[in-house]
Amino acid sequence: MTRSNLLLAALLLASPVRADEAATKLFADYWTAQMRLSPLLATFYGERGYDDQLDDNSLAGKAARKASDEALLRRARSLDRKALTSEERLSVEVMKTQLDDELDGLAFPFEEFEVDHMDGGQSWIPTVIQTSQPMRDAADAAALEKRLKAVPLYLRRHRENIASGLKTGRVAARVPTEKLLRQLEEMLAAPVDKSPYAEACERLPEPLLSEWKPRLLKIVEGEVLPAVKELADFLKNDYLPKTRTGGDIGLSSVPGGRAMYRHKIRSHTTADKSADELHRIGLTELEGIRGEMTQIARRAGHAGDLESYLETVRAEPANFFKTREEVLKNAELLVGQATKLLPEWFGTLPKTALVVKPVEEFQEKNEAAARYFQPPTDLSRPGVYYINTYKPESRPRFSMTSLAAHEGVPGHHLQIALALENKDLPQFRRSAGFTAYVEGWALYSERLGDEMGLYRDDLSRLGMLSDQALRAARLVVDTGLHAKGWTREKAIEFMKVNTPMSQEEIEAEVDRYTVWPGQALAYKVGQLEIAALRDEVKARTGRRFDIKAFHDAVLRHGPLPLPVLRSSVLEAFPSR
Repeated sequence: MTRSNLLLAALLLASPVRADEAATKLFADYWTAQMRLSPLLATFYGERGYDDQLDDNSLAGKAARKASDEALLRRARSLDRKALTSEERLSVEVMKTQLDDELDGLAFPFEEFEVDHMDGGQSWIPTVIQTSQPMRDAADAAALEKRLKAVPLYLRRHRENIASGLKTGRVAARVPTEKLLRQLEEMLAAPVDKSPYAEACERLPEPLLSEWKPRLLKIVEGEVLPAVKELADFLKNDYLPKTRTGGDIGLSSVPGGRAMYRHKIRSHTTADKSADELHRIGLTELEGIRGEMTQIARRAGHAGDLESYLETVRAEPANFFKTREEVLKNAELLVGQATKLLPEWFGTLPKTALVVKPVEEFQEKNEAAARYFQPPTDLSRPGVYYINTYKPESRPRFSMTSLAAHEGVPGHHLQIALALENKDLPQFRRSAGFTAYVEGWALYSERLGDEMGLYRDDLSRLGMLSDQALRAARLVVDTGLHAKGWTREKAIEFMKVNTPMSQEEIEAEVDRYTVWPGQALAYKVGQLEIAALRDEVKARTGRRFDIKAFHDAVLRHGPLPLPVLRSSVLEAFPSR
């Protein structure tokens, strides 16, 4: 090689990495770090390579996550944003928002009182194993074996975390603890081969099934279930007597809780709003929704107040289901009807299918009325609309259309599937989970369903208004519980007065808000922002307003923080 060639090679090696290349590498590294630190989420997303691991829920694991986030944030801040495309700049903004939020949350000791009967590790681990654990060959079986062997350590660390909370005064509320304890006891009472930890074995092909099933069941029986029993015994004997009750079940009643709640508000709403402001918004929204519900009551010939009408609706057996099969079939029918109408309202539609399934038996008693499970990142399976068929006589028929619009289409499935299918976005953007955007879109979709003609009568429209009232009531109840010292009983009574939900559903909702502070605030905040953006775009475009173009603009960039959503949508419809 000549001297000039050597000099040229040296210059090339010394030249700085282009900004776009550095950004692309950063986005990929961020996604890899998310999957590495959250192997259960990786399995759920269909990202292979982590199926034999569990999340490190120790304080050392928390420190490792903090160090990873700080390193990634330094790299994001060092990028030359002027040299990036507008979409790359948007990705940097989204990434920084996520990292700042997680680092803010890691500063608080939430692990000291994390007793979650809905989404805690005791249910999240078996849910992932049941729904997403690959079981195709011997390597997959070996991965599950290793993951199962890690469960005892995970549960022991969880027990140690909440035991430390007993010393600092950060203890969970009593009713969610009781519900979690019952969940664990039911797991222990079930036959080993019916355990949610073990059912994944059945997906193995023969002869692997005959070889591996006894081996895996032995681990469940000899290692996993004894660890579950240890946690249950600790909760029953040591923890439950010290749990919070009365007006002390909210986050503000634990040491440092008010600052924690402010973090949760910012995290879930991506908005700078106080608990008092959100409480007032909820009351104002409820007043308007109650007015719409009263009009339905009058059209039905009811002369009394709204509360007595809602009691009448709740007391009518015909308004509820008789069998689990009825609930499931009705959900399937409603999803099909809504899907046929989508082309009239959206320019871009997802290719990924949506299927309807009942909520798994091991958690149906503690689960909400419905939920959505997104497809994996490779889109190898459809999205799943889970409908709760437990106690069908408590499931109101009039809420089913609104539920399908929220969890299915045009709600979660439409939005999430479109994001996952958008290969122009880095993977972390496609799978981002900004609650206010994701749930705000789903709640907006419930109202959109009325424009689409999904609600065929006043009773189904009452169901939609009931769900709208529920989300408005959440602003009041969540802030009431966590900032104003409300009791569980006061929260239940408020919900009972303002929604036609059954007693069982209302109790499940209130207990959900108790263990997920701030999450319930995001729905209305997000919906109101999307509706406000629609009004602004309509004012800008006048007769040129195109509902399809607006919806596509909201959904085009995947989940976004609300301030970023606002700027991106208005940029697509500049003022003339």
